Amino acid sequence: MSSNQSQIRALYDQSKQLIYVDPIKSLQLANEAVDLITPDLDPAFQVLVIYHQVEMITAYGRYHEALEIMHRILVIAETENLEAERGQLLYYIGIAHYTTGDFATAIDYWSDCLNLENKGFSAATRINTYIALGQLYFAFHMHSDALRHHLSALKWVNDEIPTELYVRLLINLVADLCELGQHEQALAYITEAETLAKEIAHFEYLGEALSYRTLILLEQDRIEEVTQLLERGHSMVRYWAWGEISWKIVTGKIQQAEQQYHAAVESFEAALELAHKYECASKIHVVHAVLARAYDQINDHLMAEKHHRLYQEHFNRLGSAEIFERLQQLETQLENTFP
Repeated sequence: MSSNQSQIRALYDQSKQLIYVDPIKSLQLANEAVDLITPDLDPAFQVLVIYHQVEMITAYGRYHEALEIMHRILVIAETENLEAERGQLLYYIGIAHYTTGDFATAIDYWSDCLNLENKGFSAATRINTYIALGQLYFAFHMHSDALRHHLSALKWVNDEIPTELYVRLLINLVADLCELGQHEQALAYITEAETLAKEIAHFEYLGEALSYRTLILLEQDRIEEVTQLLERGHSMVRYWAWGEISWKIVTGKIQQAEQQYHAAVESFEAALELAHKYECASKIHVVHAVLARAYDQINDHLMAEKHHRLYQEHFNRLGSAEIFERLQQLETQLENTFP
């Protein structure tokens, strides 16, 4: 390994270690590592380091910038026949389009990821893509279809996939099961996710698991336990945009249960502000929906009507006829490809 590559590796490793300790410093180190890359370095190593920079950038909602960088390193992967890396990049490009509300383009990229003719794509790419496809159905309130695809992801799990990916799959299964009222199975997955998230010190996913445990307790009217978990949740540091938005929504729902209706409105408004700030288009309609109910609870019916109308506008924009037609094409592809 050249001295230059050793220096980049050291910066990369340090940046990874600081993600949850000091995310600003982590991003700075990731940028420094990328600045040191030269064309003569191992292409797979270049893709690894640059993608870590992308991961940090997207944490701050800079999706358009991230897309430009990902398309650049996709060229490296294609030129050097790095099939596993190409598959992962196609998935991540799809995720960036999904997050900003461009579902049709996201589906196009994910279609390639799930095509078994791309034999060099990893199990992790298939799992990631099934998770994303399930999330798309979840956004349309089609929770049984979301669960179907997340269970398909589970079939690809093996001993070689990262623990972080398996935990993310568990959390998505929990989300589906909660919406379908299957709380007992959801709690089993939550416990497993919490245990593994602690082992790998992944506090974002630990917070996500905690939020779903809190919502289940809320459904069971176990308010005292909910309050204890809420205090734990507030003490956790989150830097991923979606994690902070989700926790604001959970906080608002707890405040509603405790009849703190004005406080709930404040929490939901904070979630909406974050969703716009970080361009999380897939979250915006969700927040408008909870805001409509929250404003109704404080008898501000004009604001309730406004947010209900905005919810419908955003939902209909995301769930156009074109999107559902494209989804059906992908479902047909999967039926014809998989045994």
